[in-house]
Amino acid sequence: MDWGRLIAALVAGVAPVLPQLLGVLAAVLVLRCPVPGRGPRLFQRADPWRLFKYDTRRLVMSRAGHRCEGAVFLAWGRCRETATEADHVYPWSRGGPTSSRNGQALCSGHNRRKAAMKPPWWYLLSLEHRRRFYFPPGEDVRVSAAMSAMELTSRAKGSELSSRH
Repeated sequence: MDWGRLIAALVAGVAPVLPQLLGVLAAVLVLRCPVPGRGPRLFQRADPWRLFKYDTRRLVMSRAGHRCEGAVFLAWGRCRETATEADHVYPWSRGGPTSSRNGQALCSGHNRRKAAMKPPWWYLLSLEHRRRFYFPPGEDVRVSAAMSAMELTSRAKGSELSSRH
């Protein structure tokens, strides 16, 4: 078998559609890739807390004004439903921690549609854009899968309290 001729034939066959293939590949990467540095780290230990509870849940719900943070109308409008569920932006099942910076208030419909979707860049940018209009002044609108020092400290205190009872 003449490998040189085989490779030349493959290149000649792909060359006419190469621009379209590269365009499709670029579109898939742009639409599906997450924002670098914001998601869970590759070997990050799983958060033992699955559900939003106590102060973390209250903070997630109150900073959204107890209204759903889900998108309507091309991802820039905001859902008008009452938020009933605190949800992970980066799903817990995919390594996202149960922290206020990774939490969002959603109605049950938006929470079911989102499911365990790993958020692409446009989801994060549209959520952060909407948050600028309703978050309390001075509150950070950015989503991150990292826990703050205060959350780590309160988590340690919470686990100490629960181990005493």
